[in-house]
Amino acid sequence: MTRPLTPRALAAALPPLACSLACALALMGAASAAAQEDTARPAPASEAAQLHHHEDDTRRIRKHHLSRALDRLVTEPAVLEQSCKYESDIATAPPVNRVALTFDDGPSPGATEYILELLKKYNITATFFMVGKQAQENPELVNMVRAASHQVVANHSWDHPNFHEIDVAAQADEVERNEALLATPQSPKLFRYPYGNSSCETNTLVHARGYKIVGWHIDSCDWAYDKTGKIDAREALACGVAPQFQGDYVGHVVAAARARKGGIILMHEIHRNTLKQLEAVITRLLAEGFVFGSVLDPEFQSSLR
Repeated sequence: MTRPLTPRALAAALPPLACSLACALALMGAASAAAQEDTARPAPASEAAQLHHHEDDTRRIRKHHLSRALDRLVTEPAVLEQSCKYESDIATAPPVNRVALTFDDGPSPGATEYILELLKKYNITATFFMVGKQAQENPELVNMVRAASHQVVANHSWDHPNFHEIDVAAQADEVERNEALLATPQSPKLFRYPYGNSSCETNTLVHARGYKIVGWHIDSCDWAYDKTGKIDAREALACGVAPQFQGDYVGHVVAAARARKGGIILMHEIHRNTLKQLEAVITRLLAEGFVFGSVLDPEFQSSLR
């Protein structure tokens, strides 16, 4: 019996001009499967609800990454730009050999403290894009980040919905509720869309409120590596991970930084593998000659929207 080709094998077996079609077909199947998996799961009701919620979030991220990758393949760039769907994509080149760490979806007990310890050890500034609901439940962690030298607290919506799936009024509420909880007169006004999925209306809203939108040059794809330390071909295709790094999270991040010659790095503090590998990422980047900075540095301003 002939075995079906994997997305990677399918792409390799076809001429370059056919690869886009092959990849699109592979992504369509993967995105459809991810969507069915996402909707088929019942809401968690056990004492392990938090773990199930984490797994559900990972499934949602997988679905959005696959859909996003497919969208890029089948939609004209000008149409995508006009739709404002992916404002988190950064086309501007980063400052050469400078990287900026960003951590989404916290604060998270245990994780936030550990990250702060490493940042202090290596004298690194990072930006924590906090979910309002998480911050409300863990105010002591918000204060801990604020009290740490040069660390930045930023807006990542109230409860992390996909802005492509909620109406404009709900999008505004997500931004404003987070702002009401976390904003201070001294805090910079930085906003990152959940899943990187944006809208023209919310772009206008956040700019009117004085925010800059922060995307990323380097997607660490940590959500996919989290469970086993390895990712499958579908996830690699969606995240742009080279085949040799499907089992090497640190190698992927360093190679991506090398390819872009620096940039803003997207990570999530809720993933255990991220915490496990964070120090290795830092030391490898330092060994490669990269300098850690902040998204607030003048050199990064052209990368913000």
